[in-house]
Amino acid sequence: MKTILKKGIALATMTLALGTTYAQLKISGEIRPRFEYKHGYKTLADSASNHGASVDQRTRLNFDYTQNQLKFRVTLQDVRTWGNQSQLVGNEDFGISVHEAWGEASSKNKAHKLKFGRQELVYDDHRILGSVGWAQQARSHDAILYKYSKNKLQFHGGLAYNQMRSSSNSTSYLLPKSYKSMQYIWANYAVKPELKISVLAMSVGQQVNNTNLLGELLDYHDNYTLTSGTRVTYNKNKLGVDFSGYYQLGSTAQNVARSVSAYNLNLAVSYKVTDKFKTTLGYAMLSGNDETDTSASYKGTEHSFNPYFGTNHKFNGFMDYFYVGNHVGSVGLNDIFLKVDYKHEKFSAGITGHAFLANTSIKDQKEFASSGNIKAMNSYLGTEIDVYGAFKIIPSVTCKVGYSQMFGTTSMEVVRGGNMNAVSNWGYVMLIMKPTLFQGK
Repeated sequence: MKTILKKGIALATMTLALGTTYAQLKISGEIRPRFEYKHGYKTLADSASNHGASVDQRTRLNFDYTQNQLKFRVTLQDVRTWGNQSQLVGNEDFGISVHEAWGEASSKNKAHKLKFGRQELVYDDHRILGSVGWAQQARSHDAILYKYSKNKLQFHGGLAYNQMRSSSNSTSYLLPKSYKSMQYIWANYAVKPELKISVLAMSVGQQVNNTNLLGELLDYHDNYTLTSGTRVTYNKNKLGVDFSGYYQLGSTAQNVARSVSAYNLNLAVSYKVTDKFKTTLGYAMLSGNDETDTSASYKGTEHSFNPYFGTNHKFNGFMDYFYVGNHVGSVGLNDIFLKVDYKHEKFSAGITGHAFLANTSIKDQKEFASSGNIKAMNSYLGTEIDVYGAFKIIPSVTCKVGYSQMFGTTSMEVVRGGNMNAVSNWGYVMLIMKPTLFQGK
């Protein structure tokens, strides 16, 4: 009996060992405090305004499990400002949130995958769908995603449908700064190793509410906006070319819905001067609403492009004057920029200059108030200079620094507010620690 029991235990042990041969567990973390100085961040400073300074911190704990055809990830996250709680905390004001919680099942040949749960959605250069990693809280979606990959082709199809709570008699969704439904398809084809083409089509549904004079909800319906476009990248030897173009149509999320007709064009050409130096010249165009065209036919259409879920801090200047929770529905933007980047084994540095212009006409409010005439202002909004760098303290700890200054115009005052004569600048110092706490089979 004892022999049989010993053999049974040995067999069970071997079975478990063989069953977990290809299983791997990784526990990692991130602590990322960032000090920021702000005086004219997102909008021009006023001569009487004071500066702001604070330290925000993101703390993450990641659990990654992989076994054969299965992947599983949970990311716990805490975002806070240093000092927003007393040193003697009796009860936490801010709880830990779940940034990611997803599972992925794949076919035996890994060609087909199904990923579902709370996850980051990142495509191409983050222009339309990005993780917004610069923001301490970042962005994730509750979605289900089908992925296909074979040879030179990748195809993804995603679906998200949001509700505030389970209900038996309503699908009303009132959560601000969110969407009710989203569907998209994305495909990427490598024509050659140096030439890749991707296409994206994304539909976003947002609830439109009909309320009475007391603000009470009477009824609601959903309006949809479709964004579609392509991105082409070419990288060979020292030359790099990146082009993308997107067009939006559909209806705005407003009680009196307007049709949408907006576009976004981007072109960047880079050249590696040496193995360490690279220069990039680029141009971005985001359509806007012309403030001098008062015709009913023009006003009945929304011409301002909305990048929706893009990592907008990555584009159009680090001071976030455009499309970082702002500027949607405005006069649009033309951004001409020149970058110079230097990369060393232990550190990197760079400088970017932006020349900003309105994509459409800005109405001269002073002229209109004094004479009643509708006159367009100069489209030039201003120039921003971004200087940035990073270096490794030890292999798992990095320090990043940056300084930016905006030189605005009277047109920028009208579009973004503030005083062009005041000094508008912003700087940061950020420490990033990403340790691997455990990794093994």
